[in-house]
Amino acid sequence: MPTSPEAPAPAASSDLAEIVAEESKRHRRRRIFAWLGALIAVAGIIAAVILLRPKPTPVPERFRTAPLTRGAVIRQVTPTGRLEARVTVEVGAQVSGRIKTIEVDYNDHVEEGQVLARIDPDTMEAQVDQQSASRRVAVTSLQQAKIELADAERRLTRIEALFAKGYETQENLDNARSSVELARARVSSSGAQVSLQRAGERLAKTNLDYTTIRSPIDGVVISRNVSEGQTVAAAFQTPVLFLLAEDLKQMRLMAAIDEADIGQVDAGQHATFTVDAYPGETFFAHITEIRRAPVIAQNVVTYEAVLDVDNPELKLRPGMTASVRIDTAEVDDALRAPNAALRFTPPVDAGGDAAGVAGNAGPAVWILEGDQPKRLPVDAGISDGRLTAVSGVNLAADLQVLIGLTPEGRVAYGIGGEEK
Repeated sequence: MPTSPEAPAPAASSDLAEIVAEESKRHRRRRIFAWLGALIAVAGIIAAVILLRPKPTPVPERFRTAPLTRGAVIRQVTPTGRLEARVTVEVGAQVSGRIKTIEVDYNDHVEEGQVLARIDPDTMEAQVDQQSASRRVAVTSLQQAKIELADAERRLTRIEALFAKGYETQENLDNARSSVELARARVSSSGAQVSLQRAGERLAKTNLDYTTIRSPIDGVVISRNVSEGQTVAAAFQTPVLFLLAEDLKQMRLMAAIDEADIGQVDAGQHATFTVDAYPGETFFAHITEIRRAPVIAQNVVTYEAVLDVDNPELKLRPGMTASVRIDTAEVDDALRAPNAALRFTPPVDAGGDAAGVAGNAGPAVWILEGDQPKRLPVDAGISDGRLTAVSGVNLAADLQVLIGLTPEGRVAYGIGGEEK
């Protein structure tokens, strides 16, 4: 019998089913592997974020600290001032004329009464001669008036005697008496004229003496403002010819004290100062006077303090500018806190006592107790501008106090900008 051509159909159907099933398995495996890959990638990203995320800054690293120290605290006032001689004398000319000679120069040491300069005396000598002649004329007039008075008195005596005997009239007697009174008046006037001419002669001689300029003190010539041949006019204002300073081994320092500091400054306090001419050297002074008159410049009020300065080596010179430090108070052995510690208050976010800072009054310092800031009240004493003397419970040398935030601390507490 012939074989039917449809006999292999069951075997082909079985192979196709196996192929479809195998392909389905591979497709499921690919999907599982894709999901697993995605889960692994997400887990890796999460792990990387967790591992790479910055860790919170430890609390101790958020604050800057400084130790309390023990030592001296000196409160100082630091004004500026100028040096000058204790006694300065302006020597001028009291008469006008041409300078004939100059006897001294800059920096010369002079003694009291020493000749400094001479004014041409010709004019003054002529005035002396003129006044002397006028005085002699007045003396002669006085003598003449006295003679006339004596003659009038004798004539009056004779007329009175004759009038008593009836030989003279009343009119002649009255005329004789009037002549005596007039003669006496002329004597008085002539005497006054003599006194006037003598005064004029003394004035002329005094002016002649003034043509010689002399030193009124022992000192040093600081400046000379004239030269030989120069004409000075003293009619309206005395011209200053020389400036003399007394012994420059003893000087004074005029310091301008600000009105905010004047309450701390008093006579007797010691001071040190420096000048630009000797930057590596310190000079000493002490206050002798605080002047009450205010000095106002551009709405700034200052008061002058006078300090005595010894200058044995003559290094210091009048007019030098001095940077002064006046010791107004001192504590030899004190517990000292940085001024920054007294100004600093931790942020409220720092926790601890900082949260109640609004209710705390008075000066205090802050320390870290564990990871929390703690406030320690203090009694503040004098300050030198950098350190302040403090006292209080639980305070000791080397105790670390908070003075500010580190950059990391400012970031941690969300404070922008730079800390001053």
